[in-house]
Amino acid sequence: MSQASWRPVVDVVDSVLDRLDTITDDAVARIRTELADFALVPYDEHREAVREQLGRRLIAFGERRTWNQDDLGEVRALARRRARQAIALDVVIRAYHVGDRELWRHLSAAPGDVQKLLPELASLMLESLQSVTSTLALAHGSETRARDRVHMAVSQRLIDLLDTDALDAEATRLAEYLGFDCARPFVGVAYVRGRGGSESAVEAEPHFPDELIIARGGLGAVHVLVVQAEDNSVAQVLESLAAAAFRVGVGCGHPGVAGAARSLRQAQLALSATSARNAVSRFGEDWLINCVMSLADLLDDDVHHAAEIAGAHPSLRETVIAFAEADMSITQCARSSHLHANTVVYRLGRWRELTGWDPRTFSGLTRSVVASALADSQAVRATR
Repeated sequence: MSQASWRPVVDVVDSVLDRLDTITDDAVARIRTELADFALVPYDEHREAVREQLGRRLIAFGERRTWNQDDLGEVRALARRRARQAIALDVVIRAYHVGDRELWRHLSAAPGDVQKLLPELASLMLESLQSVTSTLALAHGSETRARDRVHMAVSQRLIDLLDTDALDAEATRLAEYLGFDCARPFVGVAYVRGRGGSESAVEAEPHFPDELIIARGGLGAVHVLVVQAEDNSVAQVLESLAAAAFRVGVGCGHPGVAGAARSLRQAQLALSATSARNAVSRFGEDWLINCVMSLADLLDDDVHHAAEIAGAHPSLRETVIAFAEADMSITQCARSSHLHANTVVYRLGRWRELTGWDPRTFSGLTRSVVASALADSQAVRATR
């Protein structure tokens, strides 16, 4: 087919180029309506990129060719920019489809001889889209991997600094680089593989919500996170970790990098009190047990002896814990444990006979709860 026979397409392309601003506005509106992630992209920047994309597409049609290396160079640059803006690859590709769809609507509606050339025009469009998609994938993936490597390195450096006694301006700069607002509370999370996990399970960490601002790394054998998010998002993180068979310690929320360091230490203390029975421990709720368990090696022999009794008599242990959770109420303990009140009294008395501690006193109950937690912790270590 001669170049002269392509003249109807050139005429239509020229006509569409004259209306490019209006078509661009329509395409941008559709993209931002159909693909909510583009709210992360400033409107003016987005519009300029779409106009460039549609303009290049039309020029290529007028020249009866697919996209050349100069066109694809622009695609690579855009893919990298969208990766830095945290726009997923599939969303970027779908945006190109929306733009092409809008463009095709105008081209295919033109009357006259151009209608006979639409099959070839469609072929050029599809061939170009194929090369655009592969170019997008390569450039976006490369940028994402590079960004992830930098994020991991900065995250680990921040965590190393938070684990030291001397925090300086570097920790604040790194936190801000990762997107943290140092005026808002940070939450530290520490976790290790639970019973029945494998080494590979540690590597295959669960997916965390995209809206999280998070730094992850390790302190020795312990995996740690520093998180800044709403309470429900933090709860999703804990649920994901527990569902993946991790034992998890959680610090309280504190503002500033000094607060982040404090929360991270709390999380590590809370982790020491986790067990198969209690996979997630929050420092704010379990601080007494957390502090005691972090120094378990300093406890006297009578505590370890009581822990052995708790391990050997799980029914007594469970009743002691239920009694503590019932605020030392026999009636409430019996109700929550589905036991007769006399059974509760008997078991508490039996615990006193075996350990020498009266769980119906504050001192005896506190020691008994600690011994029960120690028994759980020893059971976890024995099965690892």
